[in-house]
Amino acid sequence: MMYSNELAMGIVSGLLAGIPSLLFGVAVYVLTALSLYTIAQRRGLNRPWLAWIPVVNSWILGSLSDQYRYVVKGENRSKRKLLLVMSILSAILSTVLCVMCVAVAVQAVFGVLQGFQANYLVRTVMDYVISLLGLLLVQLGVMIAYAVIRFMALYDVYKSLDPANSVLYLVLSILVSPTEPFFLFFNRNKDTGMPPRRPAPEATPQQPRQEPWETDNKDYL
Repeated sequence: MMYSNELAMGIVSGLLAGIPSLLFGVAVYVLTALSLYTIAQRRGLNRPWLAWIPVVNSWILGSLSDQYRYVVKGENRSKRKLLLVMSILSAILSTVLCVMCVAVAVQAVFGVLQGFQANYLVRTVMDYVISLLGLLLVQLGVMIAYAVIRFMALYDVYKSLDPANSVLYLVLSILVSPTEPFFLFFNRNKDTGMPPRRPAPEATPQQPRQEPWETDNKDYL
């Protein structure tokens, strides 16, 4: 009974210790999503609500970067597409890795329970481990490429919001990642780095009223 009580107390203590981290993670996610949603909606991007959806929210960050590059420098970029593809690929690889880890554990337990020989178990587990290492290398490559492109896109967003402090924001976002959502949140209503908005033409029966920048960045909405 004593050991059962200690085990129960240990589980409860572990759960309680994880609550602050969970709440902080939720707060960071909400701040980031709210900031990207606000910026995207104000700048006339289509489907700004994608900022609230995990994985595909990278499309909004990339779209904001592409918009800035287009209207400020006249460059056609596709960071939104690259970020979305790599986000989906990373999510798939992570799922496969988790499934394979569970499969390794199940195979090992099943082999022990069935009384399989040690050599057979070692060979079976090693086959899984080699496959896992291969996938881990692929996942690492995808994560590095994603991080590089994402920070490039984030820099563009910072430049569009507050160009004077964009480098500082980027460096701190890289070194202290929890600062990123706060920088986005506190600057979400700024457009200091964007060109002056052209007056939107009045709506006509043949042509509906357009949002600012819509005629400039049609491909990036």
